[in-house]
Amino acid sequence: MAAMIRRADRADDFRELHRLLVAYEDGLPPVLRHGSVPAVGEVERFYRGRSAAFLADSAGGAIGCVAVTQLDEQTGVIMRLFVRPANRGAGTARALVVRALEYAKAAGYVRVVLDTDKERLPAAYRLYESLGFTECAPYAAVTYPCPTFMERRCDSEVSRRSDLNR
Repeated sequence: MAAMIRRADRADDFRELHRLLVAYEDGLPPVLRHGSVPAVGEVERFYRGRSAAFLADSAGGAIGCVAVTQLDEQTGVIMRLFVRPANRGAGTARALVVRALEYAKAAGYVRVVLDTDKERLPAAYRLYESLGFTECAPYAAVTYPCPTFMERRCDSEVSRRSDLNR
């Protein structure tokens, strides 16, 4: 069964998002961890306005998330893409990123950027490439070594295909 993607907008959604962000942080290689996850109230305040968070729901509840934040008036940042390990391989990550791209376009962003580590997170890198992201110059400082910065214009066609061999 395909996951349903929805925007987090209720208090319960942000509690679930917080749980997913804790799992995301715990699942990252130690060198890529951000250090801590803000409290639920801070998460809710952070993903309002021109920023948004999305949840992927399956029969058992929320199984993944992604967020879009504002870098500047024309640029959104896709961040915190996570799918629970037991639910990977079914296209949920792709559906989350596609929804984030649709949101970014509707919110008026001209481009979106992200950072990943193509050596430590090769599946994420391949997913982003398959969705039209290309490597770009750094747009911000990060706290981990060897980041791979990527960008994509919001006016490009978004593919909902579930395969990565595009």
